[in-house]
Amino acid sequence: MEELNIWDLDIVNIKLNPQFINRINKAIDNNYLSKVSFIRGLCQENKLNFDFIKNIIKLSFKLFSPLGCWLAICKKLNIPKEILQSNIQSYKTSGGINFIELPILPIKITPVFDMLLAHNIGDGTVINPKKGRLPYFGYRQFDKFYRISYIRKIEEIFGKIKFKENYFENSTRPYCPPTLSSLFFKYYNLKIIDFNSEKARVPEIIYKKGKESMLAVLIALVIDEGHIDSTQITINLKNPLLIEDLHKICDNLSYSSKVTTSKKEYEKGYSRIHILRKGMKKFWRDYIKINKKYPIIDLGWKGEKIENSFNIYKRAIYKTKGNKNIIFEILKNEQLSVNQLSDRINMTRQGVRFHIQNLLKEGKIRLINSNELNWIYGIK
Repeated sequence: MEELNIWDLDIVNIKLNPQFINRINKAIDNNYLSKVSFIRGLCQENKLNFDFIKNIIKLSFKLFSPLGCWLAICKKLNIPKEILQSNIQSYKTSGGINFIELPILPIKITPVFDMLLAHNIGDGTVINPKKGRLPYFGYRQFDKFYRISYIRKIEEIFGKIKFKENYFENSTRPYCPPTLSSLFFKYYNLKIIDFNSEKARVPEIIYKKGKESMLAVLIALVIDEGHIDSTQITINLKNPLLIEDLHKICDNLSYSSKVTTSKKEYEKGYSRIHILRKGMKKFWRDYIKINKKYPIIDLGWKGEKIENSFNIYKRAIYKTKGNKNIIFEILKNEQLSVNQLSDRINMTRQGVRFHIQNLLKEGKIRLINSNELNWIYGIK
């Protein structure tokens, strides 16, 4: 498994285990005539501030301090930087507010890491602050389960994030701290423009990493952009190249799928990938396996919807006469689309559409609104 270290991050400030700071002070005392001579030599070699270094090696110093300073100190004392890393209690971006406590170091690059990238492509935005600060991701998600799941995935990779109390539960746009966000840019060799919704692509490295990484990316886009019914999973994006990337993933994973484009004016520029029913079944089997290995990769209610879609075909309801009456009774009180009716009565879209057409011919219902993505029907 590929691993990255704390020094692979950008602009990092850390807090260390006090026992390790004691070890550093003892090493200075044992190897130098005085702390002054050690600090003076260190500062001259690394262009550091004498007073600042003198303060951070004191046990009374409680603030975050730059990783680079501690790396320089350990190098001069011949203390392996891996030992330094194992004694980090928390870290954050220089000038940042949110920090990572109980960090997981070194950082393990699993399919969950790849899934986070896909979330940042799907429903993510890049906040580019003032000069000198790192850009970072915001994840726009109105569903509380998926919103909290996004943060849990970050914590699965990096460690517990200390946000403001209940911050990510109440906000509809949780943030990935800058020092963590920067790692995604560096690891995948991406720029801010690469996360533009109309230009984003699946990085080539994802295909090379294998089945689990490709599946994790696809699951993230199903969560963020997918529509599920009894016959297929559809992802509709104003980004034809990204749709082609997802089609490539489906081909690599042997999921039956097809790409279509809409001729409707309000969908100009949009493309869709449809994971067809046969592909849905294999997708679901593969999802169950990866979910067991990485429980945080969770489709949530969309997973339940996929599973329930398989049960539809176990019921003898496809075009049965009685369902037309059920649909008619529902439309007496509500105005709904084919998709909404399909979900309501656990029936295929084709079956609902069959009965809708007959009710239209009989003059019992009418088309209420054809300007929406899903046409709305009601009684006359």
